[in-house]
Amino acid sequence: MNMNTLTDFLEQAQCQYRVYDLGRLVQKINNSEFQRIASNQAAYPFPIQQHAYIALTFWQVATQKEHFVWFLKMPLDEQGLMKITAQTSFIRMVVEAMGEDLTGEVSDKLQERLASNPFVFKPSTEKLAIFNADINSSFIRPPSSFYPDIQTYFSSSDDWDEWQTLGFQGFADLAARLNHDNNQQKIIDALDYLPEQPLQTLALCLENQSDIGTALAEKIAQQATKRLQLGQEVTATLLLRSISSANAQGITKQLLSEQLASNLAKNADWYVAVAGRCWTQLEDETLLNRYFEALANNHLTLFPQLFADLVAIPALRDKVLKQLRLTARSPALSEAIGLLFSGLKENT
Repeated sequence: MNMNTLTDFLEQAQCQYRVYDLGRLVQKINNSEFQRIASNQAAYPFPIQQHAYIALTFWQVATQKEHFVWFLKMPLDEQGLMKITAQTSFIRMVVEAMGEDLTGEVSDKLQERLASNPFVFKPSTEKLAIFNADINSSFIRPPSSFYPDIQTYFSSSDDWDEWQTLGFQGFADLAARLNHDNNQQKIIDALDYLPEQPLQTLALCLENQSDIGTALAEKIAQQATKRLQLGQEVTATLLLRSISSANAQGITKQLLSEQLASNLAKNADWYVAVAGRCWTQLEDETLLNRYFEALANNHLTLFPQLFADLVAIPALRDKVLKQLRLTARSPALSEAIGLLFSGLKENT
């Protein structure tokens, strides 16, 4: 059997599948794009430290059995391509566990045997909750048992301090179902009243959702400005992250620009958050340059790490490298670029 890639294996096992990135955000990768990634025709779009963190959910149509999920950490080469040798090694381990009949039942016992596989990773509790919420919504399954309580909380006009018994899974379900049960409007109506902790939890769940409408994005941006004025820097940063995947990218860019000009530009965690969640907005070269200038002026030692993170993203690579060739730059940015090159020399 000629199986070198993950998609080769799934096709020969007669499985249908969906792929999600679990590295930067929880987001679906369409099957045709993943086939190109697996066969090295395209770089992995969301790398973290030269790895792809993916959730592969699959099911065998013929047997009508339940869905299975593998959480895989696959190494990438210097060009961001998913290593074929790693895929082949993983497949070999699976085949050894399953036997020759790849169309046989994928058992729970097999799942257990693969748990110690070096290419398998365990997502954080939060990522797992968000992934489960998205999967249930996508496959038209009911939400978790936490959903009714979150609905009650967001439908009330008082008792905003009664959030302690709400589960994270409920917030994830709410975010995954923005187009159900009038949830976007419920969130808009609640934003001015939410205590800091449930607002932060909601923001963490919303950052993975592209269904955020313009009205909700505008309200979140207003809330971010308000919370920053109250000195709630962590919450303001999380609210920026929360609209990183929204369709109304102009609103997100405007908020990012405003935060760049605020006290948040002195906060190291803010730069890490922007690189990790708002890289799409940094495709705007003006914003990208302002980001690097502010980073160099406020957190010089962070510059090499975040530069390396952003330059590895295929959609940003050329624009990030272009920053090295700019003649009009501050002394701080020139120093940061010098620090970057000195580090490269030390590693060669």
